[in-house]
Amino acid sequence: MDLTVSKEVEEIKAKARAFVEEVAIPAEDHYDYNRGRMPETLTEALRLEAKKRGLWTAHLPKSEGGLGLDLVGTALIFSELGRSPIAPYLCNCDAPDEGNMHLLHLAANEEQKKKYYYPLVEGKIRSGFAMTEPPPGAGSDPTTLATNAVKDGEHYVINGRKWYCTGANGASFLIVMAKVNDSFRRTTMFLVPTDAPGYTMVREIDVLGSHGPGGHCELNFENVKVHESQILGKVAEGFRLSQERLGPARLTHCMRWIGLSRRSLEIAREYAIKRELFGGKLSEQQGIQWMFAEAALEIESGFLLTLKAADILRKGGDARQAISLAKWQVSETLNKCVDRAIQICGSHGFSRYLKLELFYRDARAARIADGPTETHKMVIGRNLMSGKENF
Repeated sequence: MDLTVSKEVEEIKAKARAFVEEVAIPAEDHYDYNRGRMPETLTEALRLEAKKRGLWTAHLPKSEGGLGLDLVGTALIFSELGRSPIAPYLCNCDAPDEGNMHLLHLAANEEQKKKYYYPLVEGKIRSGFAMTEPPPGAGSDPTTLATNAVKDGEHYVINGRKWYCTGANGASFLIVMAKVNDSFRRTTMFLVPTDAPGYTMVREIDVLGSHGPGGHCELNFENVKVHESQILGKVAEGFRLSQERLGPARLTHCMRWIGLSRRSLEIAREYAIKRELFGGKLSEQQGIQWMFAEAALEIESGFLLTLKAADILRKGGDARQAISLAKWQVSETLNKCVDRAIQICGSHGFSRYLKLELFYRDARAARIADGPTETHKMVIGRNLMSGKENF
């Protein structure tokens, strides 16, 4: 691996750190801890500040308003922005929009880009990615996909249900995964405007963590008619394109989770250095020092696994095994680090003013979203047993 960091990336990384410290963290005081949202007028002002500081859509090419970073550079910047739960959205590089931008950049034609991609890049609209379905539909096993599209002249008629579609409430369009004529092999992605007749955003599903802009929603598609020009890519390319989106998206999650893991331990360290008991500082207790040491090892290991996967992808290699290793390790690390930080801070960690309890509630989803830990273990083990991957 070549993980040399250019001077340009180092400068952007410093700007990202300053933005989080000077803008995002102070703004967290206005964060609705239950709904996961900020006041709209404040959000717009902070997004303008992100643009002024040159941190808008960092993951995109320079020709399209981004910073032209490769995946390793993106990892370094996203891990800084991830230290605040609101900073990625303020910089227009949060899920699901960030992953959808990546997919549209790769697969959308010019007409589709004008209608969906460019407004998304500019932050004028939001989007959703509708793949997961309620039982017995698709979850970790995509072969159980039930949503179906039937060809009708120049149109396709979509019927089905989706849920846990992040950001759907208030989104302008969705990227919808559906079989075609009940053929799993012909699974296709459709661009569906949310004002299409027959589409219903049923509800935001209440969850353990915060909802974020647009929540996690249940959707219904009843005879939703979309023109064939709304197909993203080609018919039957749905799962190939989903891997183009979900692989990098899993890594960008890991990048942000690394940042939040670090932030949690920074909060705990500040507390431990100041807290006095048993005739000394809490930070002087060996048991506490070991907790920090274990967390440091886990964070560094996860960060390097993430960078390895990013390096493979930027070189055009097959990073599926590396991505599964990173996603498994980093999602577990986030949960452990926030839990340790709360334990170190005691009742203060359990309160809301240190923000650790918010991180804790949101962290639990990391072990489920984008493939639960057990699915990634299964994939890793199966690859090892088949000889596709070595130890």
